[in-house]
Amino acid sequence: MSNPSIGIGLPVYQNEQFLAATLDSILAQSYTEFVVYLSEDQSNDKTADICLQYAAMDPRIRYSQNATNLGEIGNYQKVLDLADTDYFMFARGHEILPANLLNDCIEILENDKDVVLAFAKTIWIDEQGNHLPKKNLPHFDTRGCDVAARCALTFWGKYEAFYGVTRTATMKSIKALEPIVATDLIMLFEMSLLGTFANINAGTRYRRYYYSNESYADRIKRYQRTLYQQLSFMDRHFPFIKVPIKLIACAFRSPQPFSTKLILLLIILFNAPLRYLSARGKTL
Repeated sequence: MSNPSIGIGLPVYQNEQFLAATLDSILAQSYTEFVVYLSEDQSNDKTADICLQYAAMDPRIRYSQNATNLGEIGNYQKVLDLADTDYFMFARGHEILPANLLNDCIEILENDKDVVLAFAKTIWIDEQGNHLPKKNLPHFDTRGCDVAARCALTFWGKYEAFYGVTRTATMKSIKALEPIVATDLIMLFEMSLLGTFANINAGTRYRRYYYSNESYADRIKRYQRTLYQQLSFMDRHFPFIKVPIKLIACAFRSPQPFSTKLILLLIILFNAPLRYLSARGKTL
């Protein structure tokens, strides 16, 4: 394929402080065949004004404002539904992308059909742009791994690969964007059943961190005040109870042989409580 198109889904809400820097890093990409699906979710700050300013600057930015607040998951689903490009990636309104991100991801995905997701290394930065060396976001490349190893690495890893580039048809075929907790994990787990993840060498993606010394318990309380308000009573008060069920469902509807599905079932059942307990009480 010659010069395939990439859609960048950018759902934003209350992002006035850093959105301009994010959009600047997108518009500075060396690969230029992209469209930005910029969806504003009824912010109370100047986010909408910034969106309008950048949409007027570059026709590749397709801006829309939601009539009512869709919430995080709803807004993510909206930008994915809008995508009509060959490839797709999600972005956040407070991150900075390396200039060769799209180019290097496309190169890998075009040349290796076993790769379903290409992503860059991510580093945390604070509100002033300083690197936070004590906060790590480990990454992994699963090329050469079997299905069980890929799924185990996804289960135990950080989920920043969620913001990598994949084929739009692949992204739309999975069932991750549901109103439950850990949609990023569920999406990545389902994608790991379909192929490998490739870590590119284009540079570093920078993600902002706002919550100093926040523990696991603190984060859950914050989510209950914000994201979890849009969930059902059960999901809000027992946020992770559905996650292993969803992962098992992903495994058993996958095209993998039945013997592999049984191995994945054991991996999920054994690791789910360990993963949950390992996170509790930690400073994130």
